[in-house]
Amino acid sequence: MSEILRFEPFDSTVEPEFWSGLARHKLHSAQLDTGRTLLQGEFAGGRRHALRKTAGSEVGQTLAVPARLRVSQDAWDRAGAASTSEAASSQQPGISVNVDGYLYNTNTIEEFKKCDKGEILRRAGADILGDIRSGKATQKPELLWPFMLLSFADLKKYHFYHWFAFPAVTADPPDTTVGTPTPISEAVANCSELGSLFTAISSFSRGKSRGYGAFVAVYRPSASARPWEIYSLADWDKAFSSSSGSDGSIAMLGFVDPSSHSTRPGWPLRNLLAWVRYCHPEAARLSVLCFRDAVLASGNVCSSEALRQQSESVVIEIQVTAATDLKAEAQVSGWERNEKQKLAPRVVNLSSTMNPVQLAESALDLNLQLMRWRLAPSVDLAKMAGTRALLVGAGTLGAYTARALLAWGMRKITFIDSGRVSFSNPARQPLYEFGDSLDGGKPKAAAAAESMRRIFPNVDSHGVQLSIPMPGHAVSAAEIEATRAAVSQLEDLVKNHDVVFLLTDSRESRWLPTMLGALHHKIVVCVALGFDSFVAMRHGMYPENSDFEPEVGQSTRLGCYFCNDVVAPTDSLTDRTLDQQCTVTRPGLAPIASGMAVELLATIVQHALGGLAPVPQAAGVQAGEGVFGVPEHQIRGYLSGFRQHAIVGQASSMCTACSPNVINAYREYGFEFLLRVFNNVLVSESAPHTAMEVEEGAANVPAGYSYLETLTGLAALHRQTDDMLEHIEWSDNGSNGDEDFEAL
Repeated sequence: MSEILRFEPFDSTVEPEFWSGLARHKLHSAQLDTGRTLLQGEFAGGRRHALRKTAGSEVGQTLAVPARLRVSQDAWDRAGAASTSEAASSQQPGISVNVDGYLYNTNTIEEFKKCDKGEILRRAGADILGDIRSGKATQKPELLWPFMLLSFADLKKYHFYHWFAFPAVTADPPDTTVGTPTPISEAVANCSELGSLFTAISSFSRGKSRGYGAFVAVYRPSASARPWEIYSLADWDKAFSSSSGSDGSIAMLGFVDPSSHSTRPGWPLRNLLAWVRYCHPEAARLSVLCFRDAVLASGNVCSSEALRQQSESVVIEIQVTAATDLKAEAQVSGWERNEKQKLAPRVVNLSSTMNPVQLAESALDLNLQLMRWRLAPSVDLAKMAGTRALLVGAGTLGAYTARALLAWGMRKITFIDSGRVSFSNPARQPLYEFGDSLDGGKPKAAAAAESMRRIFPNVDSHGVQLSIPMPGHAVSAAEIEATRAAVSQLEDLVKNHDVVFLLTDSRESRWLPTMLGALHHKIVVCVALGFDSFVAMRHGMYPENSDFEPEVGQSTRLGCYFCNDVVAPTDSLTDRTLDQQCTVTRPGLAPIASGMAVELLATIVQHALGGLAPVPQAAGVQAGEGVFGVPEHQIRGYLSGFRQHAIVGQASSMCTACSPNVINAYREYGFEFLLRVFNNVLVSESAPHTAMEVEEGAANVPAGYSYLETLTGLAALHRQTDDMLEHIEWSDNGSNGDEDFEAL
């Protein structure tokens, strides 16, 4: 009695890590591209799991495992998975079959819903029939079993909407079975022959790069040593001609059957029969070996329990429907049913299972990666994330700068500050709260770093309580060692970071970080505020191989914060009134200036020349533009009239902070040189470094000039200017002669 042949459909099984891979694929690779993407999946022979034995029963009950097609985290690495069939087999017991899949990832939930799912199946069916017609499927049977995955990844909520399809070409009229399926244990004479079958199929599968899921099995009872022989589909004629039937031999079409149903073979048989229908129309009636439970018994000895497990494989007699025509328009089915057995998609919510810190990381990456979809496709976010920032100053500017750096994905942010949080700080400085001001206030640097970690736990943020030594602030004998340690600590911090932000509220506190930044070739960004004006600027850098030689003529290097000054920084903190002790600015100015500084850094980092990038006016010097253009040198803004200007200033050979004279003096004399700067001590103007004695409280420099001014030549320039002014003869009408102008 014949019955319509029915099949056990696939049940998709997706590892959670796959969805993380989909998120990365969407953000970094596909972006807005909705073209199909090649994936890797696998299925293994069907099997049953033994349950606990019931009371009074020798053999426990078994539970059938659904016919699973598994998609793992390795699905994206098709080449790696394809070359390691044995590794894939270790993921699922038994012999596994690697198959290709195609991802159709949509950009919106509406696009997901409205996608023409019939067209996806028709296209897949056409590909399958095309591979049959060309002979590709004969050489690579896995081409008969592609799978489709339609998806939409809601990366804000970490919800993944998806629908699997396993395309199958429909037979019209359907194929039928003859009789009932026969267990393989009844089709062979003894246990050793059964073991030979498993050994032969296992050997055949491992001999192929991807593991063949279809084959021809020939059984010869007379061959006691090797009663089973396995052939590829390409050797169909050879296999069937070698089994005459007179000696009891029989040839069967075989495939790795993912089904464990007692009467229904797995889904892969549908397209395999389509291959038979078109490639071997003479095979009207066919014995099909549904190979299941591909777990080998140890040695050649089969226990009764092992035999029971191995006997899941069955042989089915099938009446194959004759082919009508090989057309791409053949009817194709295969969309998977959901948990309620309805033709509908499924949704996976990973947000409830993900670590909140991981969610925060993904959310931050999402905002940054979206830039690359349309607005800035070539932006290198890894450069920003890997940039280590040292913030000298943890006040209003430091707090806003740190938040902007964090928004750019920077993970290493260190604060330097010597102050404590006061009651006036929390309203203006977004890293602090009222509680930080209690009991004398927490140290600002540590409190800022702690706040950053609360905002984003994965940030590597630390605070350093450090008072920066400054020019004009004398160091007593008792303070020398503490000052030496502070200088050493600051220099180590500068060395270990890529960019130094100068965010303090006095000129002299910026001097030492400026000099150290120039010495160690670091990007230095300086921000300063007025009442309603600001400046955000980058300091010029020496090339890495620079020997800090004196600069002759017009320097091509950009200037630093001190290059336009004709006086050295000195003590500006003593004897200040209350309004001078606080940075009195319009409240909206600090976030504007900090934002400009951070965006200036982003432009520098994304430029091929980094900190050596020329200014826009010099961009014609074959410098090329970065992702965000060429970085400006100085940005000066004014809230009065809401004006903003970009200006350029070249480095000064007499700069008191970054000139070669200053840097080389520190390289040669180290801390002793700095001590002279702090104490403003000079023994001899003609030989300023021959004697390194420290005269506490002395100021043995030319009257009216500082040590740095004398060292850099500013003092001589001032005296020359004063001398020329003294010799100018003014006319009665208030003007001077041409010769006086020439002298000037």
